[in-house]
Amino acid sequence: MTNLCEIIALSRIKGLSLFKKREILESNDTGALKNAIKDFKGFKEIEKELKRLDDMNIEVLTINDKEYPVLLKNIPDAPVVIYKKGRIPEETKYISIVGSRKATYAGINISEKIAQTLSSIGITVVSGLARGIDAAAHRGALNEKGKTVAVLGSGIDICYPSENYYLYERIGREGAIISEYGLGEKPYPFRFPERNRIIAGMSMGIVVVEASAKSGSLITARLGLEYGREVMAIPGSIFNEEYRGANRLIKDGARLIEGLEDIIANCFPELSGFSVYSENKVDMDEEESYIYNLIGNDKTHIDEIIDKSKRQAKEVMAIITRLEMKEAIRQFPGGYYIKR
Repeated sequence: MTNLCEIIALSRIKGLSLFKKREILESNDTGALKNAIKDFKGFKEIEKELKRLDDMNIEVLTINDKEYPVLLKNIPDAPVVIYKKGRIPEETKYISIVGSRKATYAGINISEKIAQTLSSIGITVVSGLARGIDAAAHRGALNEKGKTVAVLGSGIDICYPSENYYLYERIGREGAIISEYGLGEKPYPFRFPERNRIIAGMSMGIVVVEASAKSGSLITARLGLEYGREVMAIPGSIFNEEYRGANRLIKDGARLIEGLEDIIANCFPELSGFSVYSENKVDMDEEESYIYNLIGNDKTHIDEIIDKSKRQAKEVMAIITRLEMKEAIRQFPGGYYIKR
């Protein structure tokens, strides 16, 4: 019977394609497996690593395990081993949300809103834990049922970027973190395109919120097309470089997303009866409503709000504070506000 050490060894053999590794495992030919790993010298390191993984509550899933994500298993270059911290939901309702690391405030807000709403109706949000759109998607999902999966381009014990450590820890508790790389593996640049195939492979569709012409999220979108996934993009200003990649995707045939119902219809038609929109139900008095309507869906600076209101700064700031407490608006660095 094949043991876990042998499968991990197979996953680390250089010069053997993922396709061949998978073929060996799925054939259940122990002779072929033993022949493939006969020159492997790292068994002692694997045994030590397995003990460390157990102490860290990290599981190892092989492509033959029932817990291995179903959609990911169906792509031709699926990893034969993944490391998992947390719980991967058993259902197959997954959506990937990806985009720019240098996201605009509007893009971050859109990403959070989409993820939060989709999570509220039982859809798991997959992304790459990068700064910008990825991090916003994870946060939005955690605001609801916590159904989110972060796919790393490093060992599962390494949070990259380090600024997302709190988010990394929270996802590990409330969602799941996965990686195909062993402990201590550094986040080298070549690993992120490899990671992107897992993001694309796990999901029914990929939503690109913002992407420059050279964005890595375009790799995820291309892989999604190869795997037969729905590729969708949110359009943006033709004058903003951060939307150039997303706009190009639409020009090349990706589905243009005008609202959340488009994502539902394209990827989860069985959920089309759900109401995915809710008007702002925040209870506001007349003063709060007036100031709220001066704030746009893109960033609005506090000085602009005060100027338009024709009121004293102290009075406006007091109302802004109440709106923040009611979660009707959110603040961004530099004194900018945006509607939630």
